[in-house]
Amino acid sequence: MSASLGAAAAFRCRAPGAPRRARSARRAPRAAAPRASAEKAANADGLYDGTLLFHVYPQLTAPKPIFSTFLEGALHCAEVAKSHPSYQTAHFHEALDAERAVNEQPHAYLGMSVFSCAPETLWSDFEDFKDCLDIGHMDQEHHPLVCRESAAFPGPESALAGAPHGAVRFAETDAVVVVAVAADAAAAGAWTEWSGAALADAACGDAFLGATLHEVVEAARYTHVARVELGNVPDAIVRSVVEEATAKVTAMGVDDFVIEPYRCAFNVEKTGTPAGALPAVREMQKKQRENEKEKAAFDAKEGEETSAAASAKRAVKSAEV
Repeated sequence: MSASLGAAAAFRCRAPGAPRRARSARRAPRAAAPRASAEKAANADGLYDGTLLFHVYPQLTAPKPIFSTFLEGALHCAEVAKSHPSYQTAHFHEALDAERAVNEQPHAYLGMSVFSCAPETLWSDFEDFKDCLDIGHMDQEHHPLVCRESAAFPGPESALAGAPHGAVRFAETDAVVVVAVAADAAAAGAWTEWSGAALADAACGDAFLGATLHEVVEAARYTHVARVELGNVPDAIVRSVVEEATAKVTAMGVDDFVIEPYRCAFNVEKTGTPAGALPAVREMQKKQRENEKEKAAFDAKEGEETSAAASAKRAVKSAEV
């Protein structure tokens, strides 16, 4: 066994301590889970009192020889992350245009993991975690961004802060635009404009779910990440927000940025379905919905044909009389 394969095997079973209980949910429907605390996860500013780890993927190549596909490696990392003592949830994003993910185009996936610890202790609380990310994304360019929430729109609280730790889930039907930039503090102050959040608020109406700005706390390629939740809106609105953000970020003179529309493909629970099995579960659920839709259409057509036959029969009887 090679050294890298040996390290990967170790990460499959190594954990820093006993796992915590799963906590309750919000938004996307799912089975109920025990709630560890009903207290909000907000700090004094009404922002999330913990860490968000955004993982940006410019390359979706397979991290061979350990993993055969990008998704396999990424979801293995998501599974290992559950062993972090402060892990709450993870939300694995897929490009709104699913074909981009199928074709493994740059930035077609985005990782977002939520931890209740302070950003400064994320790596030290589970020392193997960062090495695991490098193994799961071997020979890829990838950027794990350790962040804290720094602003919410329209506020005063963000979605994460307004619920207990680990309680928020995101629905696959909802669109989200993510903007990662390298910008100074002055530019960050205008984030609702260059992220497209202000336009989204106006264009999405009641569907708009809010936006948050996240400050990267350690040296990295990007300094800020904005996440704009548009809700279940037409693709045309999503495109307009992406175009607005692209135009305004470019006008600021920012050279290095990522602006992508996503949906949350997987909410990765602390307990329950292993992360690696989530794509198969998702496909089964999709097939079930398709079967239910086909059955409803068949039943409706059969009902129409039965009604038409009954009407014709009545018409014949009426003519005989």
